[in-house]
Amino acid sequence: MAKKTITQRSFALGEINDDFLEADDLEARQGSVRTGLNVRITNARTAKARHGTFYRKTVSTAEDVIEIRPTTDLVFGLILNDTSLVIIDSTAATVHTINSVPWTDASTVWVEPFRERTVFGGPFGIYTLTYDGSWSLAAMTFATTAGNSLAQPYWAYRKDITMRPSAATGNITVTASAAFWTAAYVGTRIRYGQREITITGYTSPTVVNGTVVSSLPPSFDITVASSSSFRVGDVVIGQTTNYQGIITAIVGNVLSCATIEFFDGPDNTEKLSGPSGSSTVSSKATISPVASPIWDEPLMSAVRGYPGAGSSASGRLALTDFPGVPDLVALSSVRDITDFETGADDDDAIVRQVGDNAPRFLHAVNAGDLLLFSDRGIYYVPVRDTNVLSPRTFNAILIDKRAANSVRPVNVDDAVVFVEGSGETIAAARLDGNIYLKWSVAPISNFHSHLIKTPKKLCAPPIYSNSPERYLFVINSDGTIASVSWIDDFGTENIGFVPWVTEGSFVNVAPIFGGYWAIVDRFVSGVETRMLEEFDPLAMLDCTVEYDGVAVPELAGNFAHVWNGGYYQGVTTILYDGTLYDLTDVDVGSQIGFNFTSRVSPWPVEAIDSPRAGMLKARLVRVSVSVMSTTTFQCRTNRSTRTIEGYGVGDNLSDPPPEKTAVYRFPVIGRTDHPEVEIVKHQPGPFHVLAITQEVQV
Repeated sequence: MAKKTITQRSFALGEINDDFLEADDLEARQGSVRTGLNVRITNARTAKARHGTFYRKTVSTAEDVIEIRPTTDLVFGLILNDTSLVIIDSTAATVHTINSVPWTDASTVWVEPFRERTVFGGPFGIYTLTYDGSWSLAAMTFATTAGNSLAQPYWAYRKDITMRPSAATGNITVTASAAFWTAAYVGTRIRYGQREITITGYTSPTVVNGTVVSSLPPSFDITVASSSSFRVGDVVIGQTTNYQGIITAIVGNVLSCATIEFFDGPDNTEKLSGPSGSSTVSSKATISPVASPIWDEPLMSAVRGYPGAGSSASGRLALTDFPGVPDLVALSSVRDITDFETGADDDDAIVRQVGDNAPRFLHAVNAGDLLLFSDRGIYYVPVRDTNVLSPRTFNAILIDKRAANSVRPVNVDDAVVFVEGSGETIAAARLDGNIYLKWSVAPISNFHSHLIKTPKKLCAPPIYSNSPERYLFVINSDGTIASVSWIDDFGTENIGFVPWVTEGSFVNVAPIFGGYWAIVDRFVSGVETRMLEEFDPLAMLDCTVEYDGVAVPELAGNFAHVWNGGYYQGVTTILYDGTLYDLTDVDVGSQIGFNFTSRVSPWPVEAIDSPRAGMLKARLVRVSVSVMSTTTFQCRTNRSTRTIEGYGVGDNLSDPPPEKTAVYRFPVIGRTDHPEVEIVKHQPGPFHVLAITQEVQV
């Protein structure tokens, strides 16, 4: 019988579907594992135990923590709770607390930082948190333009209804041609002919009271030589004055017009042109405002709802997912994020419906170009080549018909990662090409679909991290995490997924303060408690607390493990008052927390390709494991488990167990189909697998 050894030195693809069990000849198995848990894939493609976490703060109902930089040298974290907003520094110390917030469910809140201002949005409206040495949270107020008008976006939701003001100035009534008004309109502004009216009172579904902000456009009875070329609803233009109006009634040769442009009206003897012809004006007379279809209302209001997502692009605030106009994208002017005054200038705001077949735009992401994710495809607005995002250059181009869902996409290198509409696939929009870069979209989780369990959040790498290794996290609804790693560039051929779990449930992971912080639900004294924790390479346990010699109330009512300066001291029981029931000789400063098991299980080698005989059945007889800087671990082969202890022959027991860099060999007992091999970190300590060698007989 011949023997052959196969060594695996790359684990870059992480854990892939168990469907590959019989696929000995596929390349996907050569750089992946059958199972992995709580390990991270390094840049060298090796498998290393993930960092533990340090307990930082109990956070009540927190759903997210977000980094903001109001000035170059100031960095804060925002903890979003259901009933409050807590501002912390990099030590998790509370800097400021805002106890009155407009939301009641923090999971519905989206956040977008703009230096000293941070924008919050959701079903409750749009608010800004401002830092100018002190903190203040208030509803966003739109910029004021000429005539004391608001630079807010407007939209004609009901084109089938006309509005008739009772006068052009002062306190007036506004009458709708059909039932329209509700009491919720009181306090909002509408526009009649581009001029604003503040609604001050509700009378009936057809009548409200209002105050004119600046004089409304006049209406005119215009007498022409012949009205035969005109129809009600036509837009007419004066050839000399450029007067523009819309015809609302025709009686004989008299055209009743609501003015759109040039409030003085047309001149006598000038030609008035319409779509079907023209005629000479003989006279005009100013009349009471007519019932006009040229009116609109706020795009965002308590009546029409508020955008479900917001982001930034080229200095603009980008808003999407409007309840009443789902295919609309609104971007503020470059002048200010509170200025949505539209126009043709490059710095004007952009408010447009785009896309084919009325998609619902869920997200806008700045990725050099502006990417728009919808439920009916992904679009991009070219910005990278022109370096300008303006009303003139705004052109949404469909690049893929794949749908996105409500989970906010994240930027990763030259890609944007998002959750597909099914909610069970992770995909990426990437720039690729050797000469001309173009956007393409592809799924990245096909080999790892079993690890994607209805994600509720994506966590991108920290922007300001100094770590050479960066990770993307998929936070699943079942409280697990899929840790995503990649080698060199973000390409589907080198992306790996590995599951992470903890004692409790992961609620969220966020990239702040140059690292990763997690929100975790754990049981303390028998009560589920939400905690803010920081992943840290110095933490050998989860929810790690440094023992002060008295108590660890953060772990009350649990069994916990103790790690002290390289020594694993065992398990201790934490009473409900936080004191230690046993292991009373624990040193001050020792780490106490929850152990997490790390494991790597390679694909068994069961067939060997022979150049003469083809694929031959093989029997696994021995496994070798190369580890680096590892103290203790176990190797399980089928039903046999062998432990490599921390100390070996000749070690000084007064020193911590030495970290070993060595190769260990383990026999595989039993002849079974699909033999099982598993390398396990079963207790706290460093763990790093460099290679796994399988020796087979054929």
